[in-house]
Amino acid sequence: MDYNALLSQLGYTINETTVAQMQRIFNNMDGVNIQNIVSLNDHLKPHLCFVAMSGSEDRLKIKNVATIAEIKERVEDIIADWAEKYKIKLEKINDTTYYIIGRE
Repeated sequence: MDYNALLSQLGYTINETTVAQMQRIFNNMDGVNIQNIVSLNDHLKPHLCFVAMSGSEDRLKIKNVATIAEIKERVEDIIADWAEKYKIKLEKINDTTYYIIGRE
């Protein structure tokens, strides 16, 4: 897997620490494809939402930080459609955050 490309796509500096964290993250996410993560992030960007590495767990998180109700709802639909399409299990942490757990 090309962790460097994903780190770059998500806006992270590429160094030993971030590459090692991304490796641990993908070891925790059974069967999730890097391209699927990139695709989701690309769909979230126009709404100022994003995929990021969690600071507290070795997980990728999805942040829906939209402040306008219609946009927030649209982002929720994007997330749900993506998870269904790729059969990805998500864990809702709070109103704005999901963890990507792995394939169902």
